[in-house]
Amino acid sequence: MNILILSTIILYILCNIFPVILSYNHTSISVKMGGTYMFKSIFNLLLVIFLITTSGYAINNTEVFKELFDTKSKYIEEGSIYPQKSVVNNGIKSTLVSIAGDEKNAYFVIDFEKMDGSNFKGNNISFENFTIDINRPKFIWGSSNIAVENSGSGMSWHFANSDEGNYSRKPRLFVIMSQYDKIVGESGEIVIENIIEESNPVSPEDMTKSKIDLYKLYTESSKNYKQTLVSNLEEIKWANENNEDLYQSEYVKSIPKNKLQPRGLQIQIFDDLKGTFIDNIGFVDGKLHIVTKSTNQRNNVSPSLVHKISQKNKEKSTIDSIYNIFQSTSSEEDSYGYYVFDISTPEELKNFDITGWYSKELSKTIGLWKIPFKADYKFTDKKIELDKKLKIGDQEATVTSAIISPISIEVNFKGNYPSDGRLDIKAYDKSGNEIIMSGGSNMSTKTKSTYVWTFMEPVDIQSINKIIIEGNEIIF
Repeated sequence: MNILILSTIILYILCNIFPVILSYNHTSISVKMGGTYMFKSIFNLLLVIFLITTSGYAINNTEVFKELFDTKSKYIEEGSIYPQKSVVNNGIKSTLVSIAGDEKNAYFVIDFEKMDGSNFKGNNISFENFTIDINRPKFIWGSSNIAVENSGSGMSWHFANSDEGNYSRKPRLFVIMSQYDKIVGESGEIVIENIIEESNPVSPEDMTKSKIDLYKLYTESSKNYKQTLVSNLEEIKWANENNEDLYQSEYVKSIPKNKLQPRGLQIQIFDDLKGTFIDNIGFVDGKLHIVTKSTNQRNNVSPSLVHKISQKNKEKSTIDSIYNIFQSTSSEEDSYGYYVFDISTPEELKNFDITGWYSKELSKTIGLWKIPFKADYKFTDKKIELDKKLKIGDQEATVTSAIISPISIEVNFKGNYPSDGRLDIKAYDKSGNEIIMSGGSNMSTKTKSTYVWTFMEPVDIQSINKIIIEGNEIIF
């Protein structure tokens, strides 16, 4: 039994029941003071119930990392903190449940709950804006709907209980944050703007089929219209100059020499996905080219083609694009997608429908949730001094040190560094198992650089004994 609960019960007995027993032999006193004793007894009983309930809640939340990582949670449990800070807005409560981390990296766990006890719709939640703001000068880094406001930062996230039965009641967001600057000891704020409940496809059967007749669309839109093509040699040149592996080699082959221009057809692709259109369609150099336009970047969809005969036979015969690229315009809203399919004649279009994977918005709660926090967790790490010269492409660099914590590894260099800022690293434990990375951040100058990678789950820092950087092996 929890010490706090046991102590409270003993205190309750000493302060209430014991005096009542003594007063049994002193009738005049008990009659005079009975009301007071009764009031105190009821009050303190309610206090005991409250403490038992809230203590149990706290105990459950200290188990959050165990639920996420099972036995590996022991590597971060000692230094973890459990702020339990909540903000309620428009019927939704957002709670910062726990934080764990090291000097420059942190795990955040955030729960969402509807105050009326109802469930969230669908199988996913997204946000129109999600930021973790550390209180220092800001530089915005971000992706589609989640960002970190600071230099040299990165972040990944997922809903930890999306496959469990309790997801719809209390979705739990797990965020991994990495920074070049210090996180531990700093104060900050989590800012969530507009919570969107949505349904995400989870299997090919969930793909939505468009009502568009591709053959009819092409033939009618091409009547009395001459396409204007633009050269794409600049992209081909860039791709050849940055051709580093087999995947990129194959990709270079699929880049079209000429492209269609946006046209403004405004043909809505899916009935329940407003603001996403086919903007142009045509054949260029013997391939089908489709240009899409989205007036809301959250509604981007990558179209595929599915064979009509296969649908009747319930076979999976989907044709994905051999080339695709997504481009935003100067407008914050409008964006374009460009797709090339290995279909050479208009007649073939009679055999295909357009399908796509996209999230369907089921409900949106407008509001702003701001959760302040202080990253005053404790952590341990291990610094390893090194003097290892590496050959990375046509450049040379020296690894000067590595710092390992239960949630990340930091590698410091002096000398030249990769010009594109990217570096491939793998870490291994003493049993030869690779440690899975989630992402990271870097900061470089002309003479030195620092790269930080976070782990998908906590590790025993004593077990890591090898890293491989761009094929260069370093034994600790």
